[in-house]
Amino acid sequence: MKVKNLVLISFLSFILIEMLFSCAQIVAPTGGKKDTLSPVIVKTFPNNQAINFSGRLVQVEFNEYVSIDNIQQQLLITPNIEGTYESKALPKGVRLTFDKPFKPNTTYSLNFRNAIKDITERNIAKNIRLVFSTGNIIDSMSVSGKVFNPLTNKPVLDINVGLYNYTDTLNPKKVKPYYFTKTDSSGVFKIENVASGKYRFFAITDANSNLLYEEAKEMIGFVKDTIDLKSNLSNLEINIAKMDKSPNKVFKTRNTSGYYYIEYNRGIKNVKIDFLGRKDTLAYQQIDAKNLRIYNTINNSADTVKVKISVTDSLDRIFTHDQKIKFRVKGKKDESIKEEFSFKVSPSNNEDIDLKDVGYTINFTKSIIKYDLNKIEIMNDTLIKVPITEKDIKWNQDKTKLIIQKDDKNPKEFVRVRLQKEAFISLENDTTSKYEANHPIRDPENYGIIEGEVKNPNKKHFFIELMNERNEVVRKVDNLLKYEFAFLKAGIYYLRLIVDENQNARWDEGDIQTNTLPEKIIYNPNKIKLKQNFVLSGNDFTID
Repeated sequence: MKVKNLVLISFLSFILIEMLFSCAQIVAPTGGKKDTLSPVIVKTFPNNQAINFSGRLVQVEFNEYVSIDNIQQQLLITPNIEGTYESKALPKGVRLTFDKPFKPNTTYSLNFRNAIKDITERNIAKNIRLVFSTGNIIDSMSVSGKVFNPLTNKPVLDINVGLYNYTDTLNPKKVKPYYFTKTDSSGVFKIENVASGKYRFFAITDANSNLLYEEAKEMIGFVKDTIDLKSNLSNLEINIAKMDKSPNKVFKTRNTSGYYYIEYNRGIKNVKIDFLGRKDTLAYQQIDAKNLRIYNTINNSADTVKVKISVTDSLDRIFTHDQKIKFRVKGKKDESIKEEFSFKVSPSNNEDIDLKDVGYTINFTKSIIKYDLNKIEIMNDTLIKVPITEKDIKWNQDKTKLIIQKDDKNPKEFVRVRLQKEAFISLENDTTSKYEANHPIRDPENYGIIEGEVKNPNKKHFFIELMNERNEVVRKVDNLLKYEFAFLKAGIYYLRLIVDENQNARWDEGDIQTNTLPEKIIYNPNKIKLKQNFVLSGNDFTID
């Protein structure tokens, strides 16, 4: 009897507990008008703007049931705290317990951003900030502004912007910001409740949320001068860029019986290989921005070839390294493995050309070791062949690109280019096939012109870039006070001027190590809609 009663009591207790938990569950109500209101704070501990706070527990309560999402990433606490905290979701709020005390005489700001939402329609609790001080005053200064990507002229979302306590040896790769916040979708930021003092300002993409700058992966922007904060600072305009000045290095290598490949971790533009006194050198070529191909022209897989390779990157920095070249022993599978050989001529067939600039560019996938200029024919509409000489051609370093420029043609309707079979032979004895293309003479009435002037009182060096709708540079002019882009197809265009401080004919992204800002880019604010046979003037720039 007692056993039965105990079983009955246990069963009823279990049912009662289940009912209680079921009753305590928070369930979003069904039916009725859709909830569009955000949760509102009804109580905080400590109180907002409280002073002389000495606790380690912070709590925020709302007027409705809420959920807490991704609080470790969303919650911004400034200044940076020592130690960590634990978060606990409450039915109508959140509780934070810190494992170390807050610093004395310091104003703290807790910005919850998008961490808190109601449970019915997931409405975000907006502008939830809690400010308190461990001293007897609340610091009230602020630093605000906007972050841009200078190459797109667009604001950047979720950039970590920070104030760092000033020191002569400050390095954002090793030191975290003292105050920080993140930009919104408009690139706008505001760091509030800052104490007076001297600071350095940096903005980084901070993809891994460690508050440290990683040069090889992240973009950065900064204020060049030290900020001596004595009053609110506003309207900062920060340009961020990839300022990766880390040295080049070999990323990986691979080999076959016929080729040895080297890939670098950053782009290269020139290559030089010293074969260390060997008579039997190997042919090589740069096949794209980062990759080098070395040919087994000695047909020896048993020998290891020691070389010294020097590559120049886009910043004109030279990286030199020793490399052991060894080809794989040739097997049955390797007999048919051979890199494809092809070529591409520009302008392409039926593309019209400008009489003032009649020229052709031929790109090859392998280096050319032999060519016959008699097999290259350029004819005008009289079908009279114009002879090509060595003076009319120019090769790049590894003979994979040929430019033909012939200025003595005088056609009325079209130009024809013809390459006879075997006009070019590659270093692996590949030969070019027959090629022929016709090019009508460009009619100015089918195109438009964009022009303007540059006011440059300080005589700074500059260049102007014309861009299409995809933000691609389609034309460029250098240092012309009166400029013109002619023979443009109808469409949408944009203009920008780069102040070329070091006169290297390209935009420089800056350098935090030398405290050098990115070169200034001035954008024409207009979206230029060009029609056929139109001249759009007045696209002017002023360089301060």
